Amino acid sequence: MENLQPQRVFYYFSKLMEIPRVSHHEKEVSDYLIKTGKELGLFTYQDENLNVILRRDAAKGYENAPKVILQGHMDMVGSKTEDSTHDFTKDPIIPVIDGDYLKAKDTTLGADNGIAVAMGLALLEDKNYKGPQLELVVTTDEETSMSGALALADDVLEGEYLINLDSEEEGILTVGSAGGITFFVSQEIGELSEKEGFEIKLSGLLGGHSGMQIHEKRGNAVKILGQILEKIEDEISIGEFTSGTFDNVIPSTGKVLVFDTSLEKIEKAKEEVLKENSDLLGNLQIAVKEAKGKAYSKDFSKRVIKMVNTMPTGVNTFMKDGKTVESSDNLALIKEEDGNLKSEISLRSSNHEALDELREKIGKILEENSLAYTIGAVYPGWEYNENSKLRPLAEKVYKEMEGKEFDTIVIHAGLECGCFYEKYPHLDIISIGPNISGAHSPEEKLEIKSCQRVFAYVKKLLEEIK
Repeated sequence: MENLQPQRVFYYFSKLMEIPRVSHHEKEVSDYLIKTGKELGLFTYQDENLNVILRRDAAKGYENAPKVILQGHMDMVGSKTEDSTHDFTKDPIIPVIDGDYLKAKDTTLGADNGIAVAMGLALLEDKNYKGPQLELVVTTDEETSMSGALALADDVLEGEYLINLDSEEEGILTVGSAGGITFFVSQEIGELSEKEGFEIKLSGLLGGHSGMQIHEKRGNAVKILGQILEKIEDEISIGEFTSGTFDNVIPSTGKVLVFDTSLEKIEKAKEEVLKENSDLLGNLQIAVKEAKGKAYSKDFSKRVIKMVNTMPTGVNTFMKDGKTVESSDNLALIKEEDGNLKSEISLRSSNHEALDELREKIGKILEENSLAYTIGAVYPGWEYNENSKLRPLAEKVYKEMEGKEFDTIVIHAGLECGCFYEKYPHLDIISIGPNISGAHSPEEKLEIKSCQRVFAYVKKLLEEIK
């Protein structure tokens, strides 16, 4: 890697690859950053969560310019091929140059987000640096919970502009992101009775990311199964309702047991639902067969079916442009566990008021159906700033350097920018990054020339902040 350019960026990235740094194992890399900062004669700060801040003074002539924060995270996702013996707690990442790309041997590369840290270190040591006071903020546990950014004190940063370097597509300028919360439902099922009935099994939907793809016609397996149950004409009982995996995934498969009705009525309801959902992406399939199982009481069954069918799922509101999703929710899963029916409903919004309204609506539905819940997994949003000074400057510099416009977007997913926006609401924030594909998998790769262009762009942008 020593011949790759920018040489000092890849020097520091190679050093980071030598240090195991999966989430929750960041002590060694955090200490390395502090050690490096001290060797460079910088201000250094490390908190109890191992977040790091390194700071250099403004260059001559930039003393009165807005102070700038560069931000990334030090942890990485540890994923490897089936036959790999790599131990992410002690083994270094082995780099592999593959044409125009940098990859790793049988593992994730960690360019998400080690390349941001490497760019920051290269700028902090640059003797020819031109720009304002510069702080590099490197957080912990971004990949699991954003707990590092969430725990950072609200009085340790001096910057006025924040440039997040955790985006993964060159030419995209992100200027807002969603915050979110998750409802965790857990209600005792109560009395069960052994019965003969039917199993309804659903498959063929595309699933997808509950933020980035929530506006597409991908369908939600929990909701579609609920539609069938609601259309069956008899007063039914249900049992073993199972669908979904994680709160950030749209459920694509599922099954439920149905009792106290006939095959004919289930098939009629199924055909109606297939017709109503004929425009969904994928290949929706619903199979029905005879089955035995444990039935919930009719009262509990009625409450669960009503909850599923009245729960809003999908896009809640759009932004002013009518295209960008502002708020949404995802009825992410339903399952039996330890005698309880459990469910998770994930909410996202880049507008605090819309999120509060959606939270109130969902809480009311659960309470009306006597289903106990808790609220957790809270992360803040980052609202679009119409009066930003950094955004138009960033767009201007990009147009001058690349001869084309940025694709400026607000994303319907969480970024650490929201954590900083909540603690430092005065911050003017943007997010950019080089082309990284296959993140979180052994196929992760960084485009080398994209890294060169983005680093040159960041240097020029800092130079233009006066």
